[in-house]
Amino acid sequence: MPPSPLTAAAALLLVALSPGPGGAAEIRTTDLAGNAIVLSKPAERIVALPAPSAPTVIAADRSADRLVGMHQTVSEVAKGGLLGRLFPRLDRLPASLLSAGKSAFMPNVEAIAALEPDLVLQRGELGLQVVSPLAEAGLKTALVVYGDEETTRRNIRLMADLTGHPERAQALIGWRDEVLGRIRRPDRDPGKAPTVLFLSRLAGHLVVTGKGTPTDFAIAVAGGRNLAAERGGSITVTAEQIMIWDPEVILLNSADRDLQPADIRNDPLLSGTAAAKAGRVYKVPVGAFRWEPPNAENPLLWLWLAKLFHPDAHNYDMRAEVRRGIALVYGSEPTDAEIDRLLLADVNKGTLNYDRIVSP
Repeated sequence: MPPSPLTAAAALLLVALSPGPGGAAEIRTTDLAGNAIVLSKPAERIVALPAPSAPTVIAADRSADRLVGMHQTVSEVAKGGLLGRLFPRLDRLPASLLSAGKSAFMPNVEAIAALEPDLVLQRGELGLQVVSPLAEAGLKTALVVYGDEETTRRNIRLMADLTGHPERAQALIGWRDEVLGRIRRPDRDPGKAPTVLFLSRLAGHLVVTGKGTPTDFAIAVAGGRNLAAERGGSITVTAEQIMIWDPEVILLNSADRDLQPADIRNDPLLSGTAAAKAGRVYKVPVGAFRWEPPNAENPLLWLWLAKLFHPDAHNYDMRAEVRRGIALVYGSEPTDAEIDRLLLADVNKGTLNYDRIVSP
């Protein structure tokens, strides 16, 4: 039985490259559940079941050539978007590789095995029920775990190791450190931090995101205060509870197409929040991939939030940051038109200070 994700959260990522059979670079590393992963050479046929794993593999390799299967979410983001334009191969990859079961990540082992992967990436915190079928089928599996910022960095290092590009982890994590160094303000008055809720809609219910998540980290480093931070993970709430919290800023999950700023402004209750009254309800952009889940593009969310929360303290050009960040992560720059679309100028039109986001 592999060590628990809790053990993995405290483990260090171990990497060793040594000559393997035929002179190939052997990969020795540890996944995020603490399992030793040994490959005779960098993985060449990867099935990435967790959605953020596929764009993280692409960021590590600056190519989609190693992917042979991925989560349906990645396919949906890629279609007609920047990720699909940069990596047209994604339009042809199988993305229906999960089966109905007790977990949303129950693997369809037959479909996965038919792709002849040399490595499968799977969620490590969801229990053996989603991992054992892969092992029983003889499929080499590496486990990822999602959580705080340090866990995200370990995921990035793992993908870089598995693709044979450990130097890419240094570049991607170095960018994260550089952005944090620019936007973090230890001298900032905590009393001036706007109160924030990150809002989603799931099965007809409103959901906010609590502590220990990439979104909570993003809000904090950008100088906001997450009103749901007293609890962890995703929390189902009522409109009445949101009214009691009365957030100064409401952020809307980029994945929820049917949840837009106008929905909050027109809601009989939520329109009475401080956020709605001040015009501080914002839809989160989608870059090449979504910015909220743990992946290599997260610094763009930090920059976007910092400029929204404290526009007078940050004079950087968000368009230039997007251009630079996408190029660093994927090796190609977005066009001006793509930057216009991904920053959601139309969706967020009229919100407070959004002109500072979309203007050069």
